Amino acid sequence: MKNSLKLMFRSFWLSCLLLGCISNQKQKNEIAFDTSILKVNEKDDIYKLINNECSATFKIKGAEMISLKANNIEYIWFGDPEVWSGQAPILFPIVGRLKDHEYLFKGQTYTMKQHGFARDNNFKVVAKTDNSITFEQIATKESKAIYPFDFVLQVKYTLKGKTLLTKYIVKNPSVSEELYFSIGAHPSFNCPFEANQKRNEYQLVFDKKIAPKFQTNINGIYEGHTKDVFKDKGILDLPDTIFDDKSLALSPNVFSKVTFVHKPTKKPYLSVNFKGFPFLGIWSISNTSPFICIEPWYGIADRKYQNKDFTKKEGVQKLNPQSTFETSFSISIL
Repeated sequence: MKNSLKLMFRSFWLSCLLLGCISNQKQKNEIAFDTSILKVNEKDDIYKLINNECSATFKIKGAEMISLKANNIEYIWFGDPEVWSGQAPILFPIVGRLKDHEYLFKGQTYTMKQHGFARDNNFKVVAKTDNSITFEQIATKESKAIYPFDFVLQVKYTLKGKTLLTKYIVKNPSVSEELYFSIGAHPSFNCPFEANQKRNEYQLVFDKKIAPKFQTNINGIYEGHTKDVFKDKGILDLPDTIFDDKSLALSPNVFSKVTFVHKPTKKPYLSVNFKGFPFLGIWSISNTSPFICIEPWYGIADRKYQNKDFTKKEGVQKLNPQSTFETSFSISIL
């Protein structure tokens, strides 16, 4: 009888232990990737990647990153509509502005607003793992009215430690037609990152000690104007007047990486790695706006002499039928 009771107790103890392990493992998986959909409002579904060092949050509309947190700091601009409502829009199928907001393709004129339409439309989630999520947008009847191409646009976010990798995948599903497009990133970073700091106390430190001239635009169109902004090679100070000419663009881009450094403390906060991107933009909306955008591009706004032929647009990518284009950049919190 005693032996029977011992066996029953031992079985019960083992069962409880096993259930506890399963429960703990489930909690660990949930911490690694939060698959729940959080309703911010009636229109937005929010997804979040979480690990023990960092979290990144995205919304269905535009597959846009809306938060990147670590070290008790929020690194992404919160999108104040009174200043600038964007946070990290994806630019597709054009980057920047078209001359007269229009382009020509196969003898027909199409109208498209600045930076394209992907940022304004909902994506859907097509894949997720413990540390990644992939969003997808495809051509629709509405998109073809302004952009007459079949396409599949995927955006994959992967969070490893305090580094977020963003991968753009563009597929041409057509069996006969080429796909023409541009694509770019537009993440806006809080600057300053901490209280009792000022934006003009920061520097952008690049990976090469060179001092190329930046191109500036007039009403979004490049007319050949350039600007010397480097006092020291590879180090860009951020005085309040830095964006008097609005955005700064490198065409071609000669850098692969930039780091936000607070000059008084010499503390590096965040790096953006954009190796291989042919163009780079740097922008903020005003002399006092508390954010800086670092924008790696495959494409650029039109120039004054642009003839509007979409197939010959500067920076346009041509993708053969049944082919795939991929590129990526990363953000690392330091």
